[in-house]
Amino acid sequence: MGLAAMAALTFAACTDKWDDHYVDSPLEGANQGTLWQAITQNGQLNNFARVVQACGYDKSLQSSQVFTVFAPTDASFTSAQADSVIALYNSEKAAGTRMAENRAIREFLQNHIARYTYSVAPSTQDSIVMMNGKYEVLTSSAFSGMPVLSGNKLYENGVLFTLGQPVRFYNNVFEYLRTDPDLDSLSALFYDSIYYRYQLDEEKSVAGDLVDGKTTYLDSVMVKYNELFWTLGQVNSEDSTYWMLAPTNSTWERLIEEYKPYFNYHDKVDLRDSLIRARSRMAIVEGTVFSMTTNPAAARHLLDPSVRVDSVRSTDAVSYNRRRYYWGNDTLHYYEYMNPFAQGGVFDGAQFVKCSNGYVLKTDNWNIDPRETFMREIVVEAENADYTVDETTTRKNTISVRVQQDNPFYSQVSNNRYLEVQSKNNLNPIINFEIPGVLSNVPYDIYLITVPAEAGDTLASEDNCKPIRFQAFRFWKDQDGSGIDVTKLTSTETPDAKYALGNFDGYIKDGATAADSANAHGRAHVVDTILIGSKVVFPTSSFGLDEAQVQIRIKNNMPLLPAQRRRYTNNLRIDCIVLKPRPDAINRDEE
Repeated sequence: MGLAAMAALTFAACTDKWDDHYVDSPLEGANQGTLWQAITQNGQLNNFARVVQACGYDKSLQSSQVFTVFAPTDASFTSAQADSVIALYNSEKAAGTRMAENRAIREFLQNHIARYTYSVAPSTQDSIVMMNGKYEVLTSSAFSGMPVLSGNKLYENGVLFTLGQPVRFYNNVFEYLRTDPDLDSLSALFYDSIYYRYQLDEEKSVAGDLVDGKTTYLDSVMVKYNELFWTLGQVNSEDSTYWMLAPTNSTWERLIEEYKPYFNYHDKVDLRDSLIRARSRMAIVEGTVFSMTTNPAAARHLLDPSVRVDSVRSTDAVSYNRRRYYWGNDTLHYYEYMNPFAQGGVFDGAQFVKCSNGYVLKTDNWNIDPRETFMREIVVEAENADYTVDETTTRKNTISVRVQQDNPFYSQVSNNRYLEVQSKNNLNPIINFEIPGVLSNVPYDIYLITVPAEAGDTLASEDNCKPIRFQAFRFWKDQDGSGIDVTKLTSTETPDAKYALGNFDGYIKDGATAADSANAHGRAHVVDTILIGSKVVFPTSSFGLDEAQVQIRIKNNMPLLPAQRRRYTNNLRIDCIVLKPRPDAINRDEE
């Protein structure tokens, strides 16, 4: 039976409300005395009893609260082991550690004590939630794999079992990070007070009076909260199963040095240094957590390597039908990795460390290509983009055109929509597109995709169906924050040569060969993909910023001579602008 199924049985069987943990009279049919009395009177539980008393749990075990205790006997839990647990308790208490986080309590005592009463029958196989939140399996002969020597001993406030071995404590994925010195860098991120802190649980706290308009609390219940759990996955949850790919310290430092140049924000960006630090670290960890609910084949493969695993999806991946919404193209599969167990796959070479809710995959081999995570294609759909037009040369009201299903160009145009930018007074129209999410120091190939007039109207006139002739420019913020404000740029600000991407002539001469036609830009009668910039590098980043810091300008460029002007259309029909990263073109020697 799977962990989730067994957990469901437990909760179905244990429907008592919180108040039912407390009783005013002894349990019916119980032996005389409390659990604490039973433990102290059992000559085989002396060492366990010493730990209980030293940690102050003797008071709980003789109170009206109801528990089930799984106590290891002295034969397996020695006096020296008890001394070690007591010493750990005292040292953590002296250091000011919260009682709920004292390792002696959490990893030993609460690992052997559960709330509620449990008993076993010959066919029992139950999953029990311990006081520390861990799930352990109880059968008639074993508890958490440890032999049950005696059980079903009912006392006034609970049930006592004795065990042939102490229960082994396993950290969950989140807890493990702090125990492994090879993962100090990753742990420092997850336990950073920026993300990880205690906060008030209002539902569990007892509210008092309003003071100055704010609720006071008679009993405040504080719970751990980590923002990264909501971003990456609930890796602290005991009732879920996660794998987490964890880079060792040396790998972490190498990746930080590699990724920092991609997040070079200009000097006027608020909290610039903190943003660079946060983004370069999140670039490593996003896409490293995997839910086994989403990836059941991977979990089966671990037990049976013959199980085929074609891909794994991290918690940051999106389903196929959401890819276009998130990434601009449904063929893009960021945070989803192919052949993960094969040579060079994301799990290749990782050491699997067992945790209470899955595995930490500790690795020196980082096989995640940044193009599979944060170094993404930027797809700007023209009809949905933030843009401005030059109202002296361009009609203010641009037109979003839908390609109908019976049109020959249906499915050739992204989202089956494009933007038509029309000339005003027969002048050259100009449109300025804001480009979000650009990384610094990454070479991009920049493409403009144009659409023929027939995509919107199969009966379009020949004048409208002519090719286009245009210029393209790029604008950005320099390191000191200077540069053109992309939200206010107009054609009165004439770009100089450093902004130019190039001039593009889409006219196809009479008698042109097929090869000539294939190499022409902005062609008539086809959806055309035009490379308007090769290995273009921006010095500063806008990744994750609310406002774009980069702009692409497209300016129609009709010839002056009337005879030449007749060869072109002076309207722009734009499907999208695409920036494709080219990390292979990065010159590392210059960094």
